[in-house]
Amino acid sequence: MRIILTLIVWLSISSLMNAQTNWQQQYLKAKDFYATEKYALAMEAFKPLIDESPGNNFSAYSSFYYALSAYQSDYLPLGRDMLLQVKSRYSSWSKIDEVNYWLGLIYFEQQQYNQGISVLNEISSKKTKNDIRDLKTHYFSQIEQSETIHGLHENHPQDEVLAYLLAKSIADQPLVNQDQKLLRDIINEFNFNAEEFNVLKVSKSILKDEYKVAVLLPFMTDDLEPNLKRKVNQFVLDLYLGIELAADTLKAQGVNIELFAYDTKRSEKVTKEITEKEELKGMDLIIGPLYARTINVINEFSFKNKINVVNPLSSNSDVIGNNPFAFLFFPSDETIGRASAEYTCESLDDKPGIIFYEDNASDSAKAFAYLQRVTADSINIIATQKIRKDDSRVILDMLLIKNSKLSEVSSEESKEKYTIKLDSIGHIFVASNNDLISSKVLSAVETRGDSIVVIGSADWLNLSVITYDTYFKLGTVLYAPNYIITNSEEYSQFRRDYILKHKKIPQKYAEIGYELMYLMGNGLHKHGKYFQIGWEEKGVVEGHLTAGFNYTNSNDNLLIPLLKFNKEEVDIILENDKSE
Repeated sequence: MRIILTLIVWLSISSLMNAQTNWQQQYLKAKDFYATEKYALAMEAFKPLIDESPGNNFSAYSSFYYALSAYQSDYLPLGRDMLLQVKSRYSSWSKIDEVNYWLGLIYFEQQQYNQGISVLNEISSKKTKNDIRDLKTHYFSQIEQSETIHGLHENHPQDEVLAYLLAKSIADQPLVNQDQKLLRDIINEFNFNAEEFNVLKVSKSILKDEYKVAVLLPFMTDDLEPNLKRKVNQFVLDLYLGIELAADTLKAQGVNIELFAYDTKRSEKVTKEITEKEELKGMDLIIGPLYARTINVINEFSFKNKINVVNPLSSNSDVIGNNPFAFLFFPSDETIGRASAEYTCESLDDKPGIIFYEDNASDSAKAFAYLQRVTADSINIIATQKIRKDDSRVILDMLLIKNSKLSEVSSEESKEKYTIKLDSIGHIFVASNNDLISSKVLSAVETRGDSIVVIGSADWLNLSVITYDTYFKLGTVLYAPNYIITNSEEYSQFRRDYILKHKKIPQKYAEIGYELMYLMGNGLHKHGKYFQIGWEEKGVVEGHLTAGFNYTNSNDNLLIPLLKFNKEEVDIILENDKSE
């Protein structure tokens, strides 16, 4: 009997040893398939080892490598689910950091970035820190939409890789589109090198008793004739006369501005020669120039010598580029679009809208900025219609085509496009000054008779074909950047002084030149050479002939007057009338 029991025990031990040997052999065979990149065979070999059978000590490892084999075979969901199973079953396993690393990688592959970041944050090993950084950098750098990086940063504000990439994304945009406050906050929070992000803003201004201002404009003095006829570049001369009169006004108020006029002749070569003059390096401010090639020359000079430069007429953000010392006197096209959209989001209902814009860069920038802002507020834009030259008829087709005529339209898609039922849309944004576009939009809306609010340009007021009563009846809203308030005492005084000095009535560009120099002169007097420091602290800066300016964290004027029409007068609504 004892011999029989001994035999049974020996057979049991032998059986267990053989089973253990079989488990091990199967595992080594599966590992060999994995090592030689035969992932399909590896999955088949690891599969029987996953279950926790008696004597099977390879379940955790087999599950892990099964998941990796599935990943290498492009079965990402299967690999992810197996890794999650490993985390659940073997939470105290010594290889759990590796599990989390691969799980994070698969989440990133599937663009499930939040889950990936969260699981990588569970890794405790310091040895994998650089690997995790490289992994995040690799996948996050492939994200094309800056809004996605921004959202991830909001969810994971302590993630240094996200913060760095968001800062780079902001810095790569034109200055007028940059969230400069967020950029500075990120740089300070993570102690990044500010120069890497082109943040070269001065921290201290320089106060003087007198300021030198260079005015670089295409005066074309060689072509001017000594007669009373209107000159080809009369707008340039008017602009300078306004600047000059403002300098005289400021001097009477104790603000000393010395003007230095330079003729760029619209020439890149001539402009470069001006920058080679040693005296230009001693300027406290440069006004101008006006044309693209000359602007690039002065922007480079401004950046190199840390001299503020302001463009008096442009709304093109490319004029500023990424030069922190360059400013637009007018709001940029993007700012106009965003401010108009702010009004729509705050003051109109949530009905869908339409955007019309002309086929040019300025209108496109306004339209795209408007579209981005309203859609961020969940307002639907059913059509964004580019209007090409000699094709304004499409506006009437879209807004007025009768259902009875739909049979003439070729495709179902076109029919849907042209079917805009009464009271189905709430607003139309027109990013154009074109008189044909504006008149057709207003005419079509008036004919429809429903309650559509048209948002357009204050330049339409110069069109004789559209009456004040039309604007009033339709509830039209017009964006009016740097709008001159002509019924003020300040304007009356300016007009009297201008007529007294030049024996003629001031025109549009004289008004612009005067307001520009009055703003800049007071900025220099109150805040010094780098007036932007004071402006950022102050927020809204009062205008003299206009409603005011706002350069808070911006290099263009953020303050946009919007004109609304009542029975007796125009009301001025200000967007961005407070610092952010």
